[in-house]
This record gives sequence, C-alpha cells and structure tokens, in this order.
Amino acid sequence: MNAFVASTEGLDALVRVTAPCGQLIGRKRGTKRGTKRDEVAVFKGIPYAQPPVGVLRWRPPQRMTRWEGERLALEFGPAPIQHLPSRSSLMYRLNHDDANALVMSEDCLYLNVWTPSVERDTNLPVLVWIHGGANRTGHGGQALFDGSRLAARGMVVVTVNMRLGALGFLSLPQLAEEDAHGASGNYGVQDVVAALEWVQENIAAFGGDSSRVTIAGNSAGAAMVTHLMAAPSARGYFRAAIGQSLSAIFRPELRMTPHHVAAEAGLAAMSSLATSLDALRDLPATAFLHTPPQNVVIDGRLLTEDTVDVFMDGRQARVPLLVGWNADEGSLYATQQALQELRLAHLDAHARAVLEAAYAGVDGEWAGEARRRLVGDRRFAYPVWRWARTHAETSGAPTWAYEFDHRLPLPDRLAPPPDGGDEYGAFHTAELPYTWDNLAARPWAWSDADHEVARCLADTWTRFVVSGDPNGQALPLWPSFDLSKQQHLMRLGAHPEPIGTPRRQAFEVFDQLYFSAVRSRGANQ
Repeated sequence: MNAFVASTEGLDALVRVTAPCGQLIGRKRGTKRGTKRDEVAVFKGIPYAQPPVGVLRWRPPQRMTRWEGERLALEFGPAPIQHLPSRSSLMYRLNHDDANALVMSEDCLYLNVWTPSVERDTNLPVLVWIHGGANRTGHGGQALFDGSRLAARGMVVVTVNMRLGALGFLSLPQLAEEDAHGASGNYGVQDVVAALEWVQENIAAFGGDSSRVTIAGNSAGAAMVTHLMAAPSARGYFRAAIGQSLSAIFRPELRMTPHHVAAEAGLAAMSSLATSLDALRDLPATAFLHTPPQNVVIDGRLLTEDTVDVFMDGRQARVPLLVGWNADEGSLYATQQALQELRLAHLDAHARAVLEAAYAGVDGEWAGEARRRLVGDRRFAYPVWRWARTHAETSGAPTWAYEFDHRLPLPDRLAPPPDGGDEYGAFHTAELPYTWDNLAARPWAWSDADHEVARCLADTWTRFVVSGDPNGQALPLWPSFDLSKQQHLMRLGAHPEPIGTPRRQAFEVFDQLYFSAVRSRGANQ
C-alpha cells in the first residue's frame, strides 16, 4: 500500500511506495507555480539495472532483482563518469552549473520519479526524459531537469542516467565474440530501453499509466529518441515522442557505421590502453575519460539496419511526434572546421546559388552570420525538419515542428561565442529552462516575459504528453506539419505564431546533397 507518512528528520514529509522493484521511501515536496502551490512526491536514485561494473562493463544492462526491505530514494544516484565543459562556457553555465557537487561513478544506472499522486489507478500520463550532452556529459539529476513543475501539471516525470563516453558507446571484436547476437556497442541506448522496461513494470505504483508514456530528449537525447522509434526492442514502450534540437537521421555524417567497421575502430582506440578484454575491464573507469565515444552504430542487437532506412520505409513507431530546433543553433558550433564537415566543397552552380541567396554568402566565403546560420541549419535544423517530414509522410502519424527564437538574459563573465559573433542568440539548449519551467535553476535576470514563455512552453509540452497533441486549453494554435500548407511550423518565443519553413529552398538543396552523397558512397563501397 502506498502512503504519505510524517517525517521525523525535518523534511516536509516522507512517502512510501511499494512497487514490483521493491519498497521505496521518497519525499513529498511543495512546488509553486505562479500563485498556486502544489505538492509532488519525489523518488531519487532508483536503480533500474545492475551496476555495469567488472564483468558487466560493456554488456547489455542486466535486470535488477527485487530488493528486500525499504530503500531510501531521497538523493540522486551517481552521475555517469564524464568530463564537463569549461566553467566559463555557456554550455556549462546553463546545463551544469548546479549547487550540488557532481558525484560520478561507473555504477550509474539510476532514474528519478516526480509524481503528483502515488495512488494506484490514477493513470497519469508519463514523460521519460533522455538528457543530451553528445553522449559524453549529462545526467538525470541536473537541476534543469527537476520534474516538480511539470509533474504538478498532471503527469509523472522520469529522468534517466545512462552510460556515457567509451563506457557506453564502444564496439570491439572481442565484445562481439562473447555476445549471443555477435553484437557490441550502443550500451547507453540499451540502458534507456531497460529504463523504459522498468517504467512499464513499475510506474503504476507511482500513479502513472504505462500505456501513456512519451519519450523526450534534447540534442543527443533527441537523436536517441529517433533511434528508439526505429528499434524493434523499444516498440510498444511509448505512445508519443519529443525531439529537441537534433535528429539521428539526415545528418552530415550520412550513413550509420556498420558493426564491423565500428569494432575495428574501437580496437584501434583501445590499443594504447590494453590489448585484452579482461585487461580493459580491469582498468579504472577514469582511464576512458578522454577516449571519444563512438556514435550510435548498427550494432546487431538494438539496431540491425540504418535508422534512416527504417524511417524512409515507414517502419518506425507510428506515434505522434513533436520536434524542433532553436534559431541560433550554430552560435556554439560554427567554426571553420564545422563548415568543412558539411561537405559543401562539390556544390554545383545551382546549389551554390541557392545557398548563397539563403545565407548571404559572398563568393563561397561563408563567414560571420552566414556561417552561423549555415552550420546551424545543416547540422541541427535541417535534420530535425527532415525527421518531421519523413515521419509525417511515411507513417501518417500526426507531427508538429517548431523553431524557438527567444533569447535568454545571459550571466556575466561568459566566454565569447566560438563562431566569433557578438552574441549567442537562441543557442543550442536555450529552450530547456523554458520547456521545464525551471528558470529558478539559474539565478539570472529573468523577466516577466521569460516567465510567460516558460509557462506557455511547459503547458504546451504537458498538453502533448497528456493528449498526443500540443493544441487545446487556450494554447496558441499549432498547425500540424504539412508541407502542402503555407504555415506548417510554430515559431515559439514571446510571440508564438505559425510560420512556414525559413530558408526552405536551402533545405531542399540539403536534401539533394544528402541523397546524392549517400548514392555516391554506396557506389564506391
């Protein structure tokens, strides 16, 4: 039986839940939204799989057995091993500058739950959040992802840790040899699938409805959402999806890496550390901190084919999808090297003319604002736009897309934008404090307009989680993604309004370049 109990330790109250995983003691918290004060129950640091250490390093997540007695769930579990960005960087100041010291461990497979009710049969919708960070940084306990204010709107919120870096994303021939499927890699994505399985089995004890789960993610987390929509092992674990500021398909990297190529690359990367698998598993987890993780690959277990092929054939999960990007995604990434990685060297005359018209490039010299916009569109906006287009066209499922263009009141003593610009604009991850309605997580000079944007976006995301549609309850009317209509996107910010695709002709050129490059690469293999 689930119940609130009086605290004897100076807390507001403790709350007990009995779930299939075991008995948990969480905390009841008050959260204020405007003039309204709500109470939510919070359960932190719940293990959803066995610690991936020792012989379980680089193995699929192993199921937890039910524990005996009561388990305290009052503190976040350790974050995955990671190396944070510079403290002067905007990415650190927004995403990682939390009051609590970051505790890290290879034993990191924990999740957190916020709920407005622990009564069974409440049947609340559920949001499962997958953090970003390029599969190198981040965790479910980041202050921006405190689920109290979303949960108070009438949903259960779950945030998840997963293995990161080379501990979560590595293929090796030796790992494939010991695997029943001959697979290796993608362990961090498999962790998220294990967390979704945990949600299916346990979320009813927290007032949630396992048939009303929405998965959502930002940046690398959004790319992971794309892969989960394609992965057979995740089918049926969610009924809707949200992807913010990245896609796993139609990216400049083109095709996904097949397992045999990834395994040989992993072997080369590990050669300086150890040669045998046993020796690699004996090394401390910190030994892999500076080894770059591989991308999500065609591993042979979770993913047996390229995710873009699944979407092009309409075989992805046919669920409502809400995706979008920020207006200035390129401000953090538009270096000269990033421009070279866009594979624009062999543009024909027509394509170059279209892009120069769209981005005001001068004689092919992409600089300043032109380079920022071009890199931001090709790396972030276009892949998300193409994700929305492909899903709508091949699945027939309802799809919505947005561009977020609101600018934050940034703190002092920031490093300048890497692209050399004077300001950051609506940069990559800028939407997060608004969609979570968590402006208080950062002591910045938030205005009444900022709070109104946060209220509107959090209400809209909640509406989508509740109903699979962002419309309703006096929210701004959001047209579905339909390229045959002039207005098919939503511009989000202080003045929400439906719009068409900015620089659509350029996006059509990116389409041509992508498919041409894929065909050319296929012909040469």
